[in-house]
Amino acid sequence: MRNVVWKFAVIVILIASALSARADDLRAAMEAANAQWLTAFNTPNPSAFPALYTEDAVVLFQGAPPVRGPDAIGQFWAARIKLGLKDHAFEILETWADGKYAYQWAKASVVLAKETGEKTTFVGNTLRIFERQNDGTWKTKVHMFNRPN
Repeated sequence: MRNVVWKFAVIVILIASALSARADDLRAAMEAANAQWLTAFNTPNPSAFPALYTEDAVVLFQGAPPVRGPDAIGQFWAARIKLGLKDHAFEILETWADGKYAYQWAKASVVLAKETGEKTTFVGNTLRIFERQNDGTWKTKVHMFNRPN
């Protein structure tokens, strides 16, 4: 009986370790995806956005109609940057993955810098659903933003 309990305990520890390692790998992948997106926004380099989204991607931005497809999404972000948005940041709150799909919920902030020098910081939430590509990378399939009124 002790051998059975001991073997069960070892199996539980191995499974827990594997799940923890997968969670760490996912977190690192999400941080890398954020770094790419934030570099495109903050550099700014709007032409980098299309490569970060799947062919059927959609952006759902509070108060705006849905934006579909990587090229339209790149144009959407370029227009936002042109309005004076800068210093975008994400703070990951939660991640989860199951096979081909993952999601990331993050706190988002961005600064609107007007030509007058006035700056306003907006804070809200972003939710991205990612699709794993054949090369193992993650691209955004659905990207949603909201902020409290």
